[in-house]
Amino acid sequence: MSNYPHTLLYKWLIGNSFAALFVYTTWLQGWIELTIRSDASYMSVAMAVVFLIFWTISSAQVILLDREFARFASADPKGVAAEYFEKLRRKFKAWGQAALDQSTLASTLRIRLMAPVHVVGTVSNFLVLIGLIGTVVGFVIAVSGLGDSVVQADNIERVKSALGQIINGMGVALFTTLVGSILGGLWLQVHYHLLSRGVTTLVVEIVEHAELEFLPALAGKAPAESGVPAPPARRGIAGSAAREPA
Repeated sequence: MSNYPHTLLYKWLIGNSFAALFVYTTWLQGWIELTIRSDASYMSVAMAVVFLIFWTISSAQVILLDREFARFASADPKGVAAEYFEKLRRKFKAWGQAALDQSTLASTLRIRLMAPVHVVGTVSNFLVLIGLIGTVVGFVIAVSGLGDSVVQADNIERVKSALGQIINGMGVALFTTLVGSILGGLWLQVHYHLLSRGVTTLVVEIVEHAELEFLPALAGKAPAESGVPAPPARRGIAGSAAREPA
């Protein structure tokens, strides 16, 4: 993503555009209203509210991560990349050549960036689990109504009431599973994988730049030449490190 720092944001826009189109289509078909009316437990509504909250949170994380890509590409003195290089500089001053091993700092950087992303993944799985629980609850309601209809077979009104209970139970079972699978198993999972891959890509690019340019410049050695020259912005980062007294 170094040459296209806003790739993550573009992927988010494309994915959510298709999802928004799907929601709009289901609304036109009346399926959303049908789901709300058929789910007597209102678990689908509760899942939708939770989804909207964490959709907003995960979307904000996408924007923040996209900004970190842009900061890294432009050698901005602020951001996680600049903080990482500053920590490497401080470590080199304290430990000398022994600081050239950046495995610990790289692992720490990824853990720190992935911490809020894991929350999105957890909520995604939570919504799917709630949908499965709704399935069990719905079948319990339906079976209870079926038992009443068998026992009170000679009472037409009781039979009608029991059949209504069976229908409500099936509505809870089917629609909670459907809503949990779409919102949690699909939509939020897309956000989670976008963020997870974005974090991994950012960490890899930062570590590679540090390994190939920043640390050699910090140690006073010329970085190895390669077939693909480093972007001017990144040369600027390495150049600032070379001017830093050891």
